[in-house]
Amino acid sequence: MLFAGLGFIAIADADELFQARLTGDQEVPAVAADTTGRFEILVNKDATAGEYTLRVNSGVRVTQSHFHCGPAGVNGPVIVFLAGFRGEGWDVDGKWVSNATITDANVILTTTSCGATLSQILEAARNGNVYVNVHSVAHPGGVARGQLEPASAN
Repeated sequence: MLFAGLGFIAIADADELFQARLTGDQEVPAVAADTTGRFEILVNKDATAGEYTLRVNSGVRVTQSHFHCGPAGVNGPVIVFLAGFRGEGWDVDGKWVSNATITDANVILTTTSCGATLSQILEAARNGNVYVNVHSVAHPGGVARGQLEPASAN
């Protein structure tokens, strides 16, 4: 698997956990698929780095995954790559990515209001404006999606 630009460092001073539960019915439009997932990121105290795990269940020919900027029910632009890209996809049933790290260097600058740093993206997530999306060959727009939220809200 390709994790372009992602480092692998331990988050020793972890402070906050964010999670997303991914399902096809959260896609826009909704997708009838068995694929589900769970994303967790443990963020350090100054919100400059986060170590994450992405699990995908019943994933058939999964191609890639991202953070997108957008509230529930609205599609938005990619703002951070999480996994992929592989045109033919992978069959995934369990951990797809683990112990990968996101920093400010992984943020893709867009004209949206989600921000230019990991800290700003996490603030947008607290306000319901960031989602995790998993894409597949059969559903290139997304096969499973979930809003990223602080763990206490999930």
